[in-house]
This record gives sequence, C-alpha cells and structure tokens, in this order.
Amino acid sequence: MLEDHRPRVAAERRARMRRTLLEAALLVFAEKGVDASVIDDVITAAGVSRGTFYNYFRTNGELLIAANEELGNELVRHIEERVASLSTPAARLATGIRLYFDVSRRFPLLAHFLARVGPQAAGPGNLLYTYLPVHLADGVKRGEFVEMPTLAALDIIVGSGILVVTRISAGEADDKYLHACLLGLMRSLGYPSERADALLATPLLPLDFDDESLLVRTHRRYMDQKRPKRTRSPSLTRRA
Repeated sequence: MLEDHRPRVAAERRARMRRTLLEAALLVFAEKGVDASVIDDVITAAGVSRGTFYNYFRTNGELLIAANEELGNELVRHIEERVASLSTPAARLATGIRLYFDVSRRFPLLAHFLARVGPQAAGPGNLLYTYLPVHLADGVKRGEFVEMPTLAALDIIVGSGILVVTRISAGEADDKYLHACLLGLMRSLGYPSERADALLATPLLPLDFDDESLLVRTHRRYMDQKRPKRTRSPSLTRRA
C-alpha cells in the first residue's frame, strides 16, 4: 500500500507559511513598534491574502507573542547549546549573557525588535525561564551566587538585559559600557569582582547561525530594506 504523503506535505506547507508571516511580522514590529496595528503591513510584507493571514493568527497580540517566542527561543537554544559544556554556573551565565549582547550587536533587527518589545520580550513562553533558574540554583548550591528569590534574580538579569539591548539598538553601547554592565550584573548576584573580571576577559567565540534560521533570514531582509535604492543613470542616446 502506497504511503499517503499529503498530510506531511500539508504540514510542511503550513510551517513555511507560518515562518513567512513571522518573518514579515518581525520586520514590521521592529520598524513600527508593538503598539501599532501591524496586520495590514504584515499581509503586504508577506505577500499573502487577508484570509491566509487569519488562518494562522487572529490578533495583533497573538502575532507578537508568536514572533517574540520564535525568535527569542531560537537564540536561547543556540546560547544554551554553547554554554552547556562550561564547568561552572557563573561561566555559563556570564558567557550566555555576553553571547546575547554580541548577537544583538551583530544583528540590528534583533536589537531593534527587542528594544521595541521591551519587557514583553521575556514572555512566559521564553526558554530563558527554563534554563536560567537551573544555572542560578546551581550557582547558589556551589556558593558562586548569593541566595535570593529566583524571581528577583531573573528580573535583575532579564530587566538589565533588555535595557542594555535598548542601548545597543540606539548605538550607545560600546565595549566599555557592556563590560561595566556585565560586571555589575555578576556582582549583583554575589559573584566576586575579581573573578567576574577574569571571566569577562576570556575570548568569546561568536555564535553561528544557519542561513535558514529565522534570525538570519529576517536580518537579511532588514538590511536589504535599509540599503539605499540604486537610481538608474539616464540611458545614453545611441548614435544612428
């Protein structure tokens, strides 16, 4: 009996369309902000019909949540994969935050989007709330971090991170500023200054992303939009 491939093909088609809509949404939200009604702009940017859009998302808020979680969780997964092999919680946390800021500097779309979204960037579906508590608890257990309510520690990390990315988006975050913020963040968790300084001085290997990742695809489109359009030179009149 021949296998029916139609359900799989249909699922792949839906996944591609959803990704197309999320790419368009990220571009529009980064440009217009999260308070604007962007559905019409997303439909235009994605090149789809209104009916197609509403097959996937019903409201502006639903679209924002999906775009935010898709992009944010893609980044968090890459970071967690990189830091998982590091031997101490402090090293994992410091390296993860450094990578987060580094990606925000390398990909302006991400920084602009996160700056626009603000605290909503760390919604309840964000994987930060899966991985960070584990590293924090391990750090307290090993005596690297002071004991405090997990929610307080998360707010210190996530809240300061969003503000730093906002500075990055505005072009106001040089290396000295980032180092000072990272050092202050580690100290606020109870990690000694000298050890934090040594951690932050270690070389940082940038993350690599697949060309088909949501981050790379949206960044490419974002930079294409920002690139000045070429104007055609007047055609030279041919001689008879």
